[in-house]
Amino acid sequence: MTERINNIDMDRLKNTDEKIRKNGGHFTAEKHIAGEFHFDGSPMFTAELKSEIATFTMGADEPGVLGGMGIQPTPLNYLMMGVMSCYASTVAIQAAKKGIKLGKLKFTGHLYYDIGPVVEDLDFPIIKALNIDVEADMDIKEVLKLSERACPALYAIRNPIQTEIKQI
Repeated sequence: MTERINNIDMDRLKNTDEKIRKNGGHFTAEKHIAGEFHFDGSPMFTAELKSEIATFTMGADEPGVLGGMGIQPTPLNYLMMGVMSCYASTVAIQAAKKGIKLGKLKFTGHLYYDIGPVVEDLDFPIIKALNIDVEADMDIKEVLKLSERACPALYAIRNPIQTEIKQI
């Protein structure tokens, strides 16, 4: 039976680690998502997301203050969910690698932003700050620091990503 620490399959993690070591520290991957904006009703945008074994259709609306329906989660809700869930998993992985078995791990995200530039042609930052509060049943400050460096979603929001937008 496979060992699971913090809901992490340690055998699978070890296999991935071996592949990374054999490939000079690399294990490249890609994500591709197609979505569509809808001109009537809610959700305003839908996209099909795929996991290893399932497919999900996710919907998003803009809030009423931006003229949206406000029924579905907003794109920023998904941004926060993505960052927080990625960081949470990374914390669980880093703790498991150290043999630390956690009994409680909760996250609360706080996003501070200004929608002025979304509505008006203004040139100042929209996103002001993202703060994440972590509650655990033991002191895991060292694990949190390791996880900050290892979390792909945190990396993505802290570092500019080469982005190309083109009409096809």
